[in-house]
Amino acid sequence: MIRLITPFLILITFNSFPQEFEGFISYEITHNNIDTSIIKISSMPTKLDFYISGELARIDQFTKIGTQTTIIDTLLDKNILLINLMDKKFGIIINDNDTNDLENIVYSKEKDIFLGLECEKAIINSLHKITNRSTISTVYYTKNINNSYNINFKKLNGFPLFYEIISDNIVSTYRAVEMTYKNIDPKLFEIDNNTSIYKMEDFKALMSQ
Repeated sequence: MIRLITPFLILITFNSFPQEFEGFISYEITHNNIDTSIIKISSMPTKLDFYISGELARIDQFTKIGTQTTIIDTLLDKNILLINLMDKKFGIIINDNDTNDLENIVYSKEKDIFLGLECEKAIINSLHKITNRSTISTVYYTKNINNSYNINFKKLNGFPLFYEIISDNIVSTYRAVEMTYKNIDPKLFEIDNNTSIYKMEDFKALMSQ
């Protein structure tokens, strides 16, 4: 009897793990001023596109003045922010050590459905170690997608499909409005050979010259 139960338990264990996701996720971004007399939001991002394949991900963040792209390599635990400045292409390597936020995450039993996936709720309080600027985020996340692709809430126990961030009298809402399972062209994760790659401290030194 034990020989019959053991394979069954192993099957349940494997099925409980999230499936590996490859595809495209698009977020709609909206911003609202709590105090409209202080801060302008016209230059803030309005759309975010996520491409995920294997150990790689690409984030394209759209604003009225242009697009900012980040390439994520989860295997090397490295993010590269791509910048076009004065007709020159730069890449800045961003590691976890470059992050100055302290996060406190409180998980809730509340759940909601986003794009057909059941998502759990979490409240995240962040404090910037240098500026002492605090933010409060309400997040709904799925465990069906690995959180190693996410650069906003690195310690979250899942991948966010909805989050609302309150900071500096602005409420920013990110809502996933499209998710497509498909093969992603590997060329999307390639970095142009004409792009100069710098560590964060080296790039700051370059810009101060």
